[in-house]
Amino acid sequence: MRALRTVITMSVAAATLAAGAGAALADPSSSPAVTSIVAVGSDTTQFLSDQISTDYNATTPTNPFYSWDAVNPSTGLPGDTISTKNDANCSLTRPNGSGAGIAQLQNKLKATNGTDYCVDIARASRNIQSSDGTGLTSVLFAKDLITYATNSGGNGVTNLTDTDLTAIFTCNASLISPSYSGAVKWNEVGGTSTDAIIPVLPQSSSGTRSQWLSDIGVTTPGSCVVNGTYGGNAIEENEGNNAVFTATGNPTGYKDVLGIFSGGSYVSQVYTLHSPDTHGTLLLQDIDSKAPLTATHTINTAGLSAFPATYIRGLYYVTLNAGTASAPKVPTSPIDLTKLLGQGNTSGWICGTAAATDIKNFGFATASNCGALTGQ
Repeated sequence: MRALRTVITMSVAAATLAAGAGAALADPSSSPAVTSIVAVGSDTTQFLSDQISTDYNATTPTNPFYSWDAVNPSTGLPGDTISTKNDANCSLTRPNGSGAGIAQLQNKLKATNGTDYCVDIARASRNIQSSDGTGLTSVLFAKDLITYATNSGGNGVTNLTDTDLTAIFTCNASLISPSYSGAVKWNEVGGTSTDAIIPVLPQSSSGTRSQWLSDIGVTTPGSCVVNGTYGGNAIEENEGNNAVFTATGNPTGYKDVLGIFSGGSYVSQVYTLHSPDTHGTLLLQDIDSKAPLTATHTINTAGLSAFPATYIRGLYYVTLNAGTASAPKVPTSPIDLTKLLGQGNTSGWICGTAAATDIKNFGFATASNCGALTGQ
């Protein structure tokens, strides 16, 4: 269900751009030249990448950077056709999510000149994994965290443990107590309602989904999970106005839903106002008695009271690997990506001062090891 998001996106985006310093791109206004650097993939980092595109291109680089959103920014719908570069070969289905972006990168689709790739970078809100295949390099550029979220005025509780979350997403309450069985109920995790919790996951290509399931040790979600779709429509990550979370769209269950949310995306939507606000009435909640946000509305990634490390993640730009799995390199041909991304110990633009401002404005945190490479 994306129609509601579309209305909110357009109005809030207009307000954000009016208040912000310099309008960030959504999709490129026209298909970029084949010598441009083009990214697709993650929903979590799409708005940050739009701003990075604007600010990086203001430096008039030899190879400008453009980023295509995970869903159509005008309609809010996934799966339309985009021309990533101005070339007949570069027409493809818009990749929606980290996994889809990496898969498209792995397709190694080339322009008609047989040299330049149609996609140069995949945005990823999780690091590369073996299922992505070989020949990849990921470049760390920021930090984020993931937590669970429940509806204001619903039956949700404000704190859960690791074990609680594993039990909820496997629909196995016996992990909490041998006397419990089946889907977890709110009163079994400190609440008052005897309703069963309705856990919700975003669509299958979501990096946030993949990282979350890894964090809570779940390989296969249980049968009680609303697993990636609702009412025949994809559930996108980091939005609380999908029908599954609303009284209108889910009148018998909205008070009992438990979704997942990027802390940085929430900050950007609700507090810094640099992203369209699609959080609906979802509230971020604590894990193991640690708050996801600080008192000043930043993600809580440092210090003794920091959010549990399990749920703190890196944000990455993924490229093809010009080196090896043990000694990965960012490609320098057919397009040199190192000015933007760096090369190992040499920092790129994404690890500089201007990028750090963008990262903060969009709710994320800078990484002390920005530019670190992972290869496979």
